[in-house]
Amino acid sequence: MNLQLIGEIFGGIGVAVGFLIFQQKKRSGILMVKLACDVLWAIHFLLLQAYTGVALSVVAATREILFATIGAKDGKKPLPLLFVFLVLNVGGVILVWNSPWSVCSLISGCLATLAFWQTVPTRIKVLSLFVCASQMTYAIGIGSRSGLVNEIITVGSITLFFIRMLLEKRNEKRKLEGASQNDGNP
Repeated sequence: MNLQLIGEIFGGIGVAVGFLIFQQKKRSGILMVKLACDVLWAIHFLLLQAYTGVALSVVAATREILFATIGAKDGKKPLPLLFVFLVLNVGGVILVWNSPWSVCSLISGCLATLAFWQTVPTRIKVLSLFVCASQMTYAIGIGSRSGLVNEIITVGSITLFFIRMLLEKRNEKRKLEGASQNDGNP
């Protein structure tokens, strides 16, 4: 088996795990599933020799660990930590720059850092849509089929979450309307 194929297998597993990220309702769940996904993507990009993707996946995994632990109990998110990871994203891309496609990875890393720094899961998901657009471009540029499929599935996962949320709110509203109508009857 060649490294490209093995890399795509890790990417395929990353796609499957990645679908679950945005189905989580709590930030802690989002960050833990994202951590597992980042480890898989680091291996994928390493085997494809896409070192910018490796660097940013390692930074992202570290980010998820720290974002999940620092401020997890009191809900406070230290602003300096956001800037540390933005700088690490920029530094990582500069250190392992391998093509103009690296700019897409830089944009994705910075947007993802901003997204996962958020404490409101809905904000994480909305900002992640912009991450997907940049990562789709990067995946096409470096020839990562798994990366492209992942981003398409991620957009689908985020969309599915919002559809589920909308349906839940609609059902709650109907229940409340039904309950208020029944309260008025003798």
